[in-house]
Amino acid sequence: NEYKSYLRMAPVAEDAASNPLSRKLQKILSLKLDQDPDLLLALKGLSSVVQTNNLRTRRNLRGEFEKRSVELSEELCDSFRHVNSLIDRLSDEITDISNTCSEMTEKLASSRSQMSGLLQKTSQIKHDSEEVEMKREVIGAFIERYNITPEQSAILRNSQSVNHDFFDVMRRIKTIHQDCKTLLQSHQSTGLQIMENMALEQETAYQTLYKWTQGECRHLTSEAPEATAVLREALEMLQDRSPLYNACIEELCKVRRAALLRMFINALTKGGPNGTPKAIELTSHDPIQYTGDMIAWLHQAIASERDFLVGAIGDKKKTTSALAFISEGICRTLKIRVEQVLNNTEDCLVLLKVCNITQFYITTVTPFIGSKAPLIALLMDLKVLGQQQFNRYIVLTVARLSDRSELPNQDLVPTVAFQEALHLLKVVLNTHDISVVSNTNPSESMAKLLDVIVDPVVSLCQTSALLLHTPVDRSVYFINTLTCVINLTALYEHTDKKIAQLNRQVDENLGKLVKLQLDHIARTVRLPTLETVTLERLTVASEQLDAALCNAEVLQLHQCRCLSTLRHRSFVWERACAGFLDLYTALYNSPSNQDTLNKSPDQLKELLQ
Repeated sequence: NEYKSYLRMAPVAEDAASNPLSRKLQKILSLKLDQDPDLLLALKGLSSVVQTNNLRTRRNLRGEFEKRSVELSEELCDSFRHVNSLIDRLSDEITDISNTCSEMTEKLASSRSQMSGLLQKTSQIKHDSEEVEMKREVIGAFIERYNITPEQSAILRNSQSVNHDFFDVMRRIKTIHQDCKTLLQSHQSTGLQIMENMALEQETAYQTLYKWTQGECRHLTSEAPEATAVLREALEMLQDRSPLYNACIEELCKVRRAALLRMFINALTKGGPNGTPKAIELTSHDPIQYTGDMIAWLHQAIASERDFLVGAIGDKKKTTSALAFISEGICRTLKIRVEQVLNNTEDCLVLLKVCNITQFYITTVTPFIGSKAPLIALLMDLKVLGQQQFNRYIVLTVARLSDRSELPNQDLVPTVAFQEALHLLKVVLNTHDISVVSNTNPSESMAKLLDVIVDPVVSLCQTSALLLHTPVDRSVYFINTLTCVINLTALYEHTDKKIAQLNRQVDENLGKLVKLQLDHIARTVRLPTLETVTLERLTVASEQLDAALCNAEVLQLHQCRCLSTLRHRSFVWERACAGFLDLYTALYNSPSNQDTLNKSPDQLKELLQ
């Protein structure tokens, strides 16, 4: 600003157009300093050099600038000097590095030539290592497939804690054993070695399982044992070793046999818990209930044992044989009591009911324990004994009635003794008919019963008939009594065979009556035979016939009118009349006799009807 003021105060001596200084000054004055950044930057730099603005300073400004320029040049030279020294050092270091790199390159080249063999070996070793790793993995997979771990082997030797892990290891051994069969096709020696090792492990496992199962079976002594899943699986595993399996089943059966006998004796003497149900021995005064309660208890117990054994064993055939063995333990106790009942009972109906009860439980229990079981054999023997006792007392009863046999009345109706025997037959058949026996062959059962009871009654009929004096009386009485027996047995099923047998006896005696009736008619009319015929005899016969036809009752035996059924009476009369007509027709057909016999066969037939 001062410079500008100075310029304004200076006189303008020359024309602006001709004075260069003037032009410069004008140019300078025309500049807008605040808008020129370069000038502002230069003035700012100048302000840092010039501290005071005075005349001396302005005069010495150039010298100051030159002095300042020299100082800056010296400083720059010093800086370059330092940089040069650094560059020289860097050059030396680069030279050293270059020399070192050259040496290293030479050494690397030398090392590369020397290490090429080592690299090849390293590569081979790496390849071999990969092969070894692959083989290790293959061997690991092979061992995992064809071997068991030490922990699994320890499980097989611990008989105190057999569980599902134990069975998993056993199944694993079986799988390995099966896989070795395929391995034998390509690696026989290895397969045989593995199979041998697995066989040893398997035998150890079976021995451990056998000991554990034996111990478990010995604890199954309760009234309602439960077959655990582990025990079922253990028995299933042991089936591959028949001796061990059979030994375990035998041990189980022995334990359950003793338990069943103990429970049976408790049921006989003590009854159930708190006296409910009551002891079976308390009903020993009633043979039917006593026997039924004992066998019913056995049936229920056997059913429970069967459910237990099916859950434990599973095999139906093995279960049946096991039940047969278990139930054998109670045979002696049951036999003593039932035989005592049968031997001390004289009532036929009681014996028959006991036999029916026995037969019912034979049919019911046989599917559980088999037809060859000792208990079934015992029940069959008891049934036979009961039937023998029944037969014996039936015979004794009928024999006592026979001893009381009296002469039948003139009307030839059954005697009192026979009516008592018939009542016994009715009661026995009713008892058999309403029994709960589920018999596979009811016809055979009824046939045997009828043979036992009907045959003695028929013998009683024959005994009573023999007391009569004439054959006609005996035949009529026998027919009447047999008819009563037939009518009674016809009320029941499966009696057709016996009825047919009785009807044959009735027909036989009816045939006898027909012959006797025919003889009576011929004798009454004095009808001659073809060998003895004469005119006089024919005349007498014709007269007698006419007289008899006026009173037909003369021609009929009065005993035949005592036949209990109209069918029998008609049968005897019609067959006798037919026989008489045959004799009469033979005589009438002779030409010499027609004049004497005044009635033709057709006329006589109408009159006889």
